[in-house]
Amino acid sequence: MLPRRHLPPIPALMALEAVDRLGTASAAAEELSLTQGAISRALQALEAQLGVPLLTRERQRLALTPAARDYVAEVRRALHTLASASLTLRANPTGGSLNLAILPAFGMHWLAPACRVSPRRILR
Repeated sequence: MLPRRHLPPIPALMALEAVDRLGTASAAAEELSLTQGAISRALQALEAQLGVPLLTRERQRLALTPAARDYVAEVRRALHTLASASLTLRANPTGGSLNLAILPAFGMHWLAPACRVSPRRILR
């Protein structure tokens, strides 16, 4: 497990991803229900934590540096993975289930005795 100091805050990563897609801090703020100032502070804190400039400011738009474009691609995949895992958990909060269709003789002579010994042994 990586030390927590290497893990940026998720809201800052979401802000960076939204700025990449939308091009402005104002649009990202509207999408994330934050203020433009909150987005700017999150991005500045992220740059400070990583020690790498992520954005260039051109008039009213923000553009990602080449290094930040690669970083945002990875961040987007990670955020998608987290969202997908959360949806999977919400869809089946008790975990998966296993349905078996077996012959009665197999169930009576092998499966039932094995379950009496150690149900966890069979599942592993």
